[in-house]
Amino acid sequence: MSIMWNYLDKRRATIAALKDYDGMKFIIDSYQDDLKLAKDQMVGVSSPHYGFTPSTSSKDNSTEHRLIRGIDQTAKLNERYQQAQLYFKWFEPAWQELSDDERFVLDVCYRTPNQSMNEGLTIMMDKYFIAKTTAYNRKNKALDHLTLLLYGSHH
Repeated sequence: MSIMWNYLDKRRATIAALKDYDGMKFIIDSYQDDLKLAKDQMVGVSSPHYGFTPSTSSKDNSTEHRLIRGIDQTAKLNERYQQAQLYFKWFEPAWQELSDDERFVLDVCYRTPNQSMNEGLTIMMDKYFIAKTTAYNRKNKALDHLTLLLYGSHH
């Protein structure tokens, strides 16, 4: 193991992984549709372009450009999909090891879009009838547990 591993802020990395969850899920869920669209755009027939002089330059070959663009887009989609699959293969087992309460706490504090940490803590306080300090400690405990499961330590 590299010495750099000791200097990685594992808690911050865990928070980033939590926030990436919905984006990775979107990539997985939309992959087939995006791939079909990219392939459909490659195969289309373009309208003829009339000019006064015959064109022999490859720069003017719109079909070739469309195919190259489609191949590039397909390669990018495949790479994104593979990254998302690797993410879930790494993240999901740790996520499933958490208790339902821990997943709820991390969801409301980190994964809910357009919601601040304070709003998440308020939701926890209302659900569990606890003080803000207790909610904050419960959030930290859940985050430390997930960090431990993902990285083997939380320091």
